[in-house]
Amino acid sequence: MDLLNVKQPEIFESVFHQYYASLCFFANKFVRDEEAARDIVQEVFLRFWESKSKFENHYALKSFLYHCVQHAALNYLEKLHVREKANRRLGAKLPEEEDVFCFQVETDVFEEIFAAVEELPGECKRIFKMSYIEMLDIKTICEQLDVAESTVKTQRQRAKKYLRDRLQHLYPVVMLMFF
Repeated sequence: MDLLNVKQPEIFESVFHQYYASLCFFANKFVRDEEAARDIVQEVFLRFWESKSKFENHYALKSFLYHCVQHAALNYLEKLHVREKANRRLGAKLPEEEDVFCFQVETDVFEEIFAAVEELPGECKRIFKMSYIEMLDIKTICEQLDVAESTVKTQRQRAKKYLRDRLQHLYPVVMLMFF
C-alpha cells in the first residue's frame, strides 16, 4: 500500500488548494475572525509541510487537517485571553462535539460548492466569482472585462443553472443546516 506522502511538492500543493478555503471557513466558525482563520490555516499547513506525516488515504489526511485546525483555533482563543468573549458568542459554552460535527458538515457542503464553482467553464467561472464572491455589480464587471451587460447576465444564469443541477443532491443537507 502506498502512503500519501505530502512532502512531495505537487501533492502538498494539491492538498493545499483542495482544502484551504474550506479549512478557513471551518476555523472561522470557532474564531469568528476571517483574517485570524486564514492565519490559523496557513500556520497548520506550514507545520504540516514541516512534519514527516504520511497518510493511508485522503480521508485520513482530511481528518488530520480538520483536527489540527480545530485544535489551533481553540489554542488561538486561549492565547488571546478572549475565551470568555468567545464563550458568550458561542452561547456561553465551548463548542461541543455535536457542534464541531455540524461545523464539519457545513464545511463539507461549502467545500463541495467551491469545487463545483471551479468546474465552471473559464469565462463563466470568472464572471460568477466576480459577481457572487467579490460582490461586484454588473456594470463594474462589464467595465473590467470589456463585455456587454447581456454577456454578464447570460454567464451568471448559466453558472447558476449548472450549480443548481450539480449541487441538487445537497439540498436536503442544506435544509437541515439552515432551518
